[in-house]
Amino acid sequence: MTYKLLAAIALALTTVAPAAFAGECEDNFSKSGSIFSGTDFSSRVTVPDLSVKDAMGQMRGIMIAEKMDVITEDAETGTMLVEQRSTNTTRAIPTLIAISAEGGAATVQMTVKTEKGQMAKQDAIRPYMCQLLAKVKGGKEGRAAAAQGAKTQNNADVTVKDVYVFSREIAREAKGNAVAVTARHKGRHYALRGRVDYVQEDGQDYNVSFDIPEQGSGLLQVPGDNEPRVGVACLFKPNQLANVLTFRKGDKVTFKGQFLRYDDFKRVLWLQNCVQTR
Repeated sequence: MTYKLLAAIALALTTVAPAAFAGECEDNFSKSGSIFSGTDFSSRVTVPDLSVKDAMGQMRGIMIAEKMDVITEDAETGTMLVEQRSTNTTRAIPTLIAISAEGGAATVQMTVKTEKGQMAKQDAIRPYMCQLLAKVKGGKEGRAAAAQGAKTQNNADVTVKDVYVFSREIAREAKGNAVAVTARHKGRHYALRGRVDYVQEDGQDYNVSFDIPEQGSGLLQVPGDNEPRVGVACLFKPNQLANVLTFRKGDKVTFKGQFLRYDDFKRVLWLQNCVQTR
C-alpha cells in the first residue's frame, strides 16, 4: 500500500463519524485473494434518485480530490479506472468503479486492487472505501455535485525523475500490461534528468533521445527486473529550435514534457511539447 493511501485512510478514520461506518457499505464489503496473489477489496452502495451519468461525474470529482488519476472512463458502461500514482518506492494502486442503474437509483461499486506482495489491512481499507462512497449523493445535490465533478481534471503537477529510473519503471509496467502504460501516463507531466544520446528531425518536431544504459551496465538493478531496455525521447516544437541546436551527445540535461505514448514493439516512450529546464 502506498504512503499516500495510508495517509488517506488515516485521515478518513479521524474525520468520519463512527455512525457513517455502519450500514450498506460495511455490510457489502468483501475481500478476496491473498498477499501472494494480490488482494481485491470491494463494496457497493445504492443511491436513490441518481443516474449512472451523474454518479460517474461525482465519482470522478471524488477520486481526483483524493489525489488519484482517472485512467479511463466510459459513461455508457458505467466503468471508471482510477489509480494512485506510483512513486520511486511504491507501485500504482488501481481502483475500479462500476456503476449500474437500479430503477431510479444507481449502484456504485468500488474495488481496490493490490498486487501480490502489497500489504493492506481489511480494517483500514473498509472505512476508507466507505468514507468515499458516502460522498455520493442523490437528488438535486447529487446532480450539482456531478456537474462539478465531471469538469474536474487530473492533477497537473510535474513529477521529477531520473530518466534511467523512469525507463525501468515503464519496462516493469509494460511487462504486466503494455496497453496500460499509455493509458496510465498519457497527459502527465514529467521532468526527466539524464544525458543526451542523439538529436534528429521527427516530422515537424525535433526528437532528442536520452542515453539509456542497457541492463547490467554496472547500474543498480532491482531484483527480478530483467525486462529489455526502454528508450525515452523528447519531442521539441519548432519554436525550440534555438535550444535544440545547442544539444550535444553526452550533455547532462533536464527535459520537461507531457507523456505522449509508449510503443511496446519499438520499446520507446515519447514526451511531447518538451522544454529544457535548469
